[in-house]
Formats: sequence, structure tokens, C-alpha cells
Amino acid sequence: MNGKPTRFSWGRRAAQWAALWAIVVGAATAGWNGYWYTVGRMAVKRDAPQPSPPPTAPPPTERSTQKDAPLGARLGELAIPKLGAVIPVYEGVREQELRRGVGHYPASDWPGEKGHVVLSGHRDTVFRRFGELKIGDALVIRTDRAAIHYRIVNIRIVDDDDRTVLVDKARPTLTVTTCYPFRLIGRAPKRCIVTARPVRVEALAFPRG
Repeated sequence: MNGKPTRFSWGRRAAQWAALWAIVVGAATAGWNGYWYTVGRMAVKRDAPQPSPPPTAPPPTERSTQKDAPLGARLGELAIPKLGAVIPVYEGVREQELRRGVGHYPASDWPGEKGHVVLSGHRDTVFRRFGELKIGDALVIRTDRAAIHYRIVNIRIVDDDDRTVLVDKARPTLTVTTCYPFRLIGRAPKRCIVTARPVRVEALAFPRG
């Protein structure tokens, strides 16, 4: 032995460095995903009971200020009374929005318009208890102008490539989507689609902002 590195020793050293690099990358990826998972879970706040003023007429149906909202803008919040939860709603359904709360499909309408409101959220963060909802339960969208109360009228499971959820509706409708099954680890092959109809609107006497 002359002390010079052999092909075997170089190969073993390269394998050791490759293994170390894989560990570092894996730890960094897990840390990054864990951070955003925590952010998503923390986005869900406990919803304090709200007083119920008498119902008012729906706001005018002119084009909402939401139409001019940039991606990532906060539009309001989605309250789920049965779960005691309130979640911020952002314009867009990119990962940037879905990591922080519920995303609003830009091509869909917004309360105050005669149309179809479509929201989406992650099943393992903001919608981790979504499977507890039943037909007849309430959903509430709160904006700076009003609180729009909805009642769930249908819950169905569809394939992940089903686009019928985005079609126009003949009457005001709220659709909320998330991945399914809820407790599956890994990529979910289905979508849970919750459809709700408006039942009343509580207009704010003095809009915020």
C-alpha cells in the first residue's frame, strides 16, 4: 500500500457525500413543507359567536371590487359555524394562496354578483375537518360590506379532473372544493364538492375601510 487513494476509496467517499447531500436536501424539504403546513393550520381561527341582526336585502349586483383584485389579495373570510372556524379568503388558487387560507377562483363570481362563487382549500390544513359537514349546515362569507349566509344543499365526490364544478349557475351558488379522501397520505385522486345556496344577507351599516 503506497497511501494513495484507490478507486474503491474514492467511490466510497463519493457515496458518503451523496448520502449526506440527500439527508440535507431531505431535511430542508421537510422543514419547508412543515413550515407551510403550520402556516395553513394557523390560518384557521376560532370563530366567536356573531350577533344576528335582521336579514336585509342583498347588496346591489353591480360588478364587485373583487373583479379588480390582484392575485394574492385578501377578499374576506369564510366562516364555518359548525366547526367554529373562520378562514381568510384570497384571490387565486395558486399554492401561494392555498398555503395561507382559502383560494377564490378568479374566473368565478363573488358575493354581490348574480353568479357562481367557487372557493378551494387544502384538506390537510384549512379544511382538515371538512368531512364533518352535512347537508343543511351553514357557511358564511364575510366581506367588508356584508355577511352572506349559505346553507349546504349538496355534497358529492368527483374525479380530480372533473371541471363541472366551474360551470355557470342559473342562480347564486357557493361551491367549495377540496381534495378527497381527507385522511389519505399522498396525492388524492378525488375531490369533495360542497354546494350551498344563499339564505340571507346581513349588510354592514358602515362598510369597513
